[in-house]
Amino acid sequence: MPVCSFCKNAYKFPLGTTVIQKDGSVRYYCSSKCRKNSEMGRLTKKVKWIKKSSVVKDSKKK
Repeated sequence: MPVCSFCKNAYKFPLGTTVIQKDGSVRYYCSSKCRKNSEMGRLTKKVKWIKKSSVVKDSKKK
């Protein structure tokens, strides 16, 4: 099963959107929200609604 190209969630085939670009590359999106944010050029690091990994890296702690 493919994953969403923007938020890395599981892509459900009949519910998501598959975009095939002119160069032949395929992008999978789980929702229109992910597709629109990707087309706007937003980065996944700066979007707050995407679930981040459960491991938090603390640069101050050594």
